[in-house]
Amino acid sequence: MRLLPIVFLFSAEVALAQIQAPALPGAPAISSSDRIYTGDQTSNTITVIKPSTYEVLGTITLGEGRLSNLLNPQYIKSVDSHGLGFSRDGKYINSISVTTNTLTVIKTLDNSIVSQTYVDRAPHEGFFSADNRTVWVATRGTNYVDIVDGIAGGIIGRVLCAPGPSKVLFSPDGATAYVNHIRSATLDIIDVKAHKVVHQITGLGDIFSSDMMMNAQGTIIWAAHKLAGKTSILDLETRTVVTVLETGAETNHPNFAIVNDITYAWLTVASTNETKVYRQDSPSSIPVYITAVRSSGIEPHGLWPSPDNTRMYVVNEHSDTVDVIDTANYTIIHTMRVGQEGQALVYVAGAVPSGHNGTQNLGVQGLGHRVENRVFSIEGHGNASTLLTVRNVNGLEMIQFIGRKLNGNTTYLASASCYECNGAQIPLLEFKGVNPNPMGCTTAGQVLGFTKFFDVYDINSVTVRPLENKVDRKVD
Repeated sequence: MRLLPIVFLFSAEVALAQIQAPALPGAPAISSSDRIYTGDQTSNTITVIKPSTYEVLGTITLGEGRLSNLLNPQYIKSVDSHGLGFSRDGKYINSISVTTNTLTVIKTLDNSIVSQTYVDRAPHEGFFSADNRTVWVATRGTNYVDIVDGIAGGIIGRVLCAPGPSKVLFSPDGATAYVNHIRSATLDIIDVKAHKVVHQITGLGDIFSSDMMMNAQGTIIWAAHKLAGKTSILDLETRTVVTVLETGAETNHPNFAIVNDITYAWLTVASTNETKVYRQDSPSSIPVYITAVRSSGIEPHGLWPSPDNTRMYVVNEHSDTVDVIDTANYTIIHTMRVGQEGQALVYVAGAVPSGHNGTQNLGVQGLGHRVENRVFSIEGHGNASTLLTVRNVNGLEMIQFIGRKLNGNTTYLASASCYECNGAQIPLLEFKGVNPNPMGCTTAGQVLGFTKFFDVYDINSVTVRPLENKVDRKVD
């Protein structure tokens, strides 16, 4: 494949005109022109929200919902809507579908698809560079970042980096890119014009960094380590790791808000259903824990502030909702129902100019479906537990278990009593922990099964127990 040359536009004007969050004080207030987007993995949609009225306008469909037509050998649509980014001028968003390796660029004015590009293996997050045209995509299955022409489509360049790039962020002036990884405890610093790594910050808290975010000033990055429950705090002025915080199991997306001229870092922690808030007074200072905002739902994931720093929006992955948090008093002031299994969330200022309603090409796929969650302890296994999520998907239900503090060499059986079974427990599925953690146990991040569950099984009757005769044994 021939890689075409790229033309980049840099100027002080680009940086100064930046009104997207995270933003410095003085950015415009929440407007009817603004939009919030969530990447909904199970419904294969992007939910579009009008933040000024808390109105869910509809969803952009990228593919069929789970279990509908996905097993068709001729299926060519995108699967598993996940990562989101946007252009600085607010005219485009980009979506990453992680199963089909698809980058989709969408016009915010009318929600129409501008281009689709099949990128390299296991893309996770992508973001527009400062030219508002090229999208840099972190492809976890490689050791490089794909550069895509977001308007015309197609890969037009690559940047070599450490193994497993997970996300790309750009400095406020657009001249520098930063890449974290899932197979290297490093942060790569890239000269955007030269397409070359010019520095590497080492010593991050874990090799697996699921997500990261930069503050409005471009001087701090928080890199979350989901599997280790830690967060690395990086000073971009000195290019050093300031500290590594123990932030909690399944730490995920960080972001920033400036309130009363003080920078606060916000961080979702899925296992405890809360978003933690820290104060950091300078790039080199140790963050100070402030509080935690308890989610209205289950498993907060992506989050983004409004440009005026008054609101933080958090998508609850297992409740299919978005919480609106007042950053002044850390209270949830509104909750909205969105598409199924929200992952990333972004806020785009000026997405739909005055005089347009921005509702074209929207549907209702993924909206309003039943979802229930329960947490169960595992019989005879101390603090081990599982989270069960049951969602309606195309006439069946998707049952999803997340196992925590599991024995790594044990098979577990989940069962439930059906309403017509006179109390008998019917097996649903078996699973094992696959992700070891520093505490010496394992987790099972996403165990899926599909059956008719609602009105057939009693969700409160579910039990999870180890199968003693299926303990895995090592062979010498």
